[in-house]
Amino acid sequence: MAKASYKQAMLLSFVLFFLLCINMAESRTLSSGTGKNSVLICSKIYGANIGDTCFSIMQNFSVTPEAFTTFNPNLNCDKMFVGEWICLDGSSF
Repeated sequence: MAKASYKQAMLLSFVLFFLLCINMAESRTLSSGTGKNSVLICSKIYGANIGDTCFSIMQNFSVTPEAFTTFNPNLNCDKMFVGEWICLDGSSF
């Protein structure tokens, strides 16, 4: 019985190791893209005021939704607070 448990443990270890290797390879492929990490430099910043929404800021500053989400990837529009810095224009390097 001990030999069967040992074989099962080794097989399980091998399968888990194999899955871990595949997962690591996939995450490197998705995260690195071209191999360069880009850095966003904001050239125009706005501090949110009372009553501001993502939509109203995009309208007031003529920013497209695509550009807005690119400039503010971690912004939660449902939880925007007064004084939160919003990037309105920038470039990536």
